Amino acid sequence: MNYCRKILACCVMAAITAGCSISGEKSSERGFTISEMEKMSAVYHKEYSDNHNITKSAVKELRNSQCIMRALTRSVNGAFAGMRTEWAVDVTRDCSMNTAVLAHGRLLISNCVVGKLHNQDQEAYIIAHAFAHTLLEHDNERITPYLAEKSKEKDYSFKQYLRSQGGYDVFTKAVGLPDRDGDVMPYTAEHEMAADILAIQAMAGAGFNPSAALIVWQNMTRDDDLNASSYIRTHPHSPQYLNQLSELVEQAMPVYRKARTEYGRTPVCQ
Repeated sequence: MNYCRKILACCVMAAITAGCSISGEKSSERGFTISEMEKMSAVYHKEYSDNHNITKSAVKELRNSQCIMRALTRSVNGAFAGMRTEWAVDVTRDCSMNTAVLAHGRLLISNCVVGKLHNQDQEAYIIAHAFAHTLLEHDNERITPYLAEKSKEKDYSFKQYLRSQGGYDVFTKAVGLPDRDGDVMPYTAEHEMAADILAIQAMAGAGFNPSAALIVWQNMTRDDDLNASSYIRTHPHSPQYLNQLSELVEQAMPVYRKARTEYGRTPVCQ
């Protein structure tokens, strides 16, 4: 397992430094191209907006999240061909959800969690982790077993699928959110490690302190007031895993210091 993690870390960092695309094509694990996932995500977002309390009054939370998203995007932009430089943000007051980034370029975030985080670095970890899952096409891998064959049917319509019994909930869980009954589809350990490797490096490169990731997980497991139960179930981090996360943070600290001192990346998003 340690060997696999080292290989994965090297692959992700090579992609960041070399400016190549992670994937974007269909494979045995990913039944859809990036373009197809973007189209499905756009249709899903319309349904999501009808089913959730999107608020325009959380001005501070919206501004802070947009600022963090811009900083993170600049940090990893060279690794992903055709990636947007601007990502829209929706803030919801629905405390049953947490955070997700949809492939068509929209961050969904609940102010019930981020409003109680203590600083921009902690919020940056939550957003960077969700961002990494999307960049690494984990939503594609998670929806493929449900839709890859079905999408080949002659009369198949994704819009109709979302409005079918269970269709909306399946896609909701695939992008890392709880469905309408609060059920979740946990990410695998491999997905979590890959997302954290990219998230921690993106945070550091953008000038956010990556050690905030450890503080977030300490607070989530101790503070019931964070409304983080669904996030913990969706993104499982065992005590052993947190030790590995600590190692990732330590490795990223030189990148963080260099980003701030040599490149002047000192984001102010709060």
